[in-house]
Amino acid sequence: MAKERATEKLVSRGVERGPAGIVADVLLHADQRGVSSHGLMRLEHYLKRIEHGGLNVRPDIHIEMTSGSSFVCDGDDGLGHYIVHEAAEYAVDKVKEQGIVMGLIKNSSHCGALSYYVKEIAEHGYIGMMFSQTDTIAVPFKGSAPYFGSNPLAFGFPKGEGEYPTIIDIATTEVALGKVLHAQEAGGEIPYGWGTTADGEETNNPNDIKYLKHFGGPKGYALAFAIDVLTGILGNESYGTNIPPMYEDLHRYRNLSQSIIVINPKMFGNNLMFESMLKQMETELKDIPTTDGSFVKIPGEIEMEKAFESDEVVINENTYKILFEEEER
Repeated sequence: MAKERATEKLVSRGVERGPAGIVADVLLHADQRGVSSHGLMRLEHYLKRIEHGGLNVRPDIHIEMTSGSSFVCDGDDGLGHYIVHEAAEYAVDKVKEQGIVMGLIKNSSHCGALSYYVKEIAEHGYIGMMFSQTDTIAVPFKGSAPYFGSNPLAFGFPKGEGEYPTIIDIATTEVALGKVLHAQEAGGEIPYGWGTTADGEETNNPNDIKYLKHFGGPKGYALAFAIDVLTGILGNESYGTNIPPMYEDLHRYRNLSQSIIVINPKMFGNNLMFESMLKQMETELKDIPTTDGSFVKIPGEIEMEKAFESDEVVINENTYKILFEEEER
């Protein structure tokens, strides 16, 4: 029901039904994995940006091979979810013969949880990697003003037909901005270390957060640097503080860049061995004793378990009103 309602909301703003369905699917994917910061709560923002002219509802997406193993995807400033989905499908089609394919996505916008796309890739039997720049929100290590965004990265590893892939999807900040926004709507406190006030002071009040902090000090900062290089700078596009903000200037196209890498494991050895060795490694990790009596989790396992727990998702009151109570315009 929620997917259909989200799709209809986008269609009512001029988005074609196919792309609208992809966007809704990406949002639901995040909610089902317990990552509500990238779920249906984002729909309100997309609708507002469409109304203000900051998203192209009928983009002419153009993909061009630039070598035997590289391509550029021009998203024509449409909804990033559909643009990245199209680029991922294109890469999957090419990688069977090429072995490795890298695509640079330009003139895109916010594309939601990267786990959705690397999961798609892994379900085809390939390794998926994704990087995305975001607008300025995090202070560099020992810096006093923000420069890079949360700049997430994701990996998807196949484990065979019928097996759920191993998914890693992380931001280079302690948390994604969406988690702070979710905490603001849900109320309550957040852990210290997620971000700072405008004066650079750490706080546990989500309403006082002005900037985020990179995880691991210089390590997260260095990764954010590399991701801006592999996206915006590689494509001769925006980077750092030049990227239009997500929640301001809603009339402007954001020109975000993402990079996608797809690897065919068969080009490097027996694919069945790759899958069996990956599963064996995960089994060995789970056998490691812990200090609290629990067991070691595989990266992405918590989100995977949540995705299998129920077909239902929990949404906040504001998102419910947008989906089910607000009159169509």
